[in-house]
Amino acid sequence: MPDAETRRSGGRRLVDRLARLAREPLVQFLSIALVLFGANHWIHGEEPQRSGDVITISQGRVEQIAASYRLLAGRMPSRAELQALVNDFADEEIDYREAVAMGLDADDTIVRRRMRQKLEFLAEDAQASQAPSDEQLITWRAAHADDYRIPPRISFRHVLASKDRYGANADAQIETWMQGLRSGADPTTLGDASMLPAALPLTTQQGVAMLFGESFATALFEQSQGTWFGPVDSPLGAHAVLVLAREPARDPALAEIREKLRSDWIEAQRRHQREQFQARLRKRYRVVVEWPQIYASQPVPTDVPRIVRPLDTIDSGAE
Repeated sequence: MPDAETRRSGGRRLVDRLARLAREPLVQFLSIALVLFGANHWIHGEEPQRSGDVITISQGRVEQIAASYRLLAGRMPSRAELQALVNDFADEEIDYREAVAMGLDADDTIVRRRMRQKLEFLAEDAQASQAPSDEQLITWRAAHADDYRIPPRISFRHVLASKDRYGANADAQIETWMQGLRSGADPTTLGDASMLPAALPLTTQQGVAMLFGESFATALFEQSQGTWFGPVDSPLGAHAVLVLAREPARDPALAEIREKLRSDWIEAQRRHQREQFQARLRKRYRVVVEWPQIYASQPVPTDVPRIVRPLDTIDSGAE
């Protein structure tokens, strides 16, 4: 059994160790933190769980998650698979809330646009997506007749004298070929091969221009005679051309464009709902713009163009 002197020596060593430990910065920091935590607990008691920390995943949301899986996998998920998907959704919700709390969404353009898009979808009245009646479609077409008028179309065939082969003599070569063509020569035995079709079915002027160029299309649609004519220039060379058939511009029957009318009508209603909603929101805010000096010195425009955004063209053939 240790004597008294040994016990006193061991006690002094323990005190020295504790004194050195107390001088460590980390120990001092932890001690202060414990004191503050204890004081806060004594003053305020236990902190209740915030209502924002509760994440409720409704039955409808679970069904939506399962339906999304079915669209991708072609079958409903198993219980284990669905649990994994629900867990992932919960993690996503937690991360989203934390990111918003930290302000990470504040300057993100993609997030801002996505949130705006979702808000505009909510603003669309359900009636705006209902199918219109024939009477409504007829009224709509009458108000936008030029948008639905079918332009004139022409079918034709041509013979090409390639610029690469004949150069500046391409026009003269076409003149020579046209003499034979007007006398009944077979056009398939004349001309140079190219990526262009030898004949084109009924096509609009715009469609012809996309293949043969603007000047060719203009000359073709201005031509009135029913025989071979030319030379008509294109980026590939000179052409002899024969018009096979013409179809004048016309207003289509309702049955021909019913789906197009329906799509355009519904989108117009949706756009109207969004614009009305945006106008109501605008009244609740005061917008102050701090223009750069280069713009501040310019006169305020009276005719501001409308911005066409992707959301504006949904279900619409063209805008």
